[in-house]
Amino acid sequence: MEKVTDQYSPEIARHKLNAYFSGNFIMLDVIKRLQKSSLCVFAALCDGKTITTAGYEINADFSVKRASAVIHSLKQKNLPVSTNSVSTGSDVGGITNQAVFFISKEDLHSLKSDPEKIMRKCARLHAQHKRSHAQRDIARLCKEFGKEAILKLVNQAATNPKMPPDGMSAC
Repeated sequence: MEKVTDQYSPEIARHKLNAYFSGNFIMLDVIKRLQKSSLCVFAALCDGKTITTAGYEINADFSVKRASAVIHSLKQKNLPVSTNSVSTGSDVGGITNQAVFFISKEDLHSLKSDPEKIMRKCARLHAQHKRSHAQRDIARLCKEFGKEAILKLVNQAATNPKMPPDGMSAC
């Protein structure tokens, strides 16, 4: 599978994205702040290409080392990147799920025509996702340590947010 940078160098990616979003000052500002790997991946996604993590034999247009991390950085900028999960063989012979990332035609159209609206939607979904993960983590901690111990830790953290993570003094 071809690496995304084989066709989308940072310079080419920036040029394509600036041309694609010409006159769209919100998107041009986002593009200006993207790091090189995110820039290359975003350009490919805007061309309708699919991305996956390097090292897997699944149907995608390009591979990227640590694709999930690059996609995470794009999502942090409230860009509408979607994911399909594909079953594939692992190195040790088992089956594993691997992500294929893309931007739908509808979302790409929205980025061009009304970027603020779709970026607000992405921000809401991202916040909802974070709350869901936090709730799951809190439930796990309650199960492990008990409700009272977790409430005590929450109260301590609320009154002293600079406390070291392990609860010990910073000597």
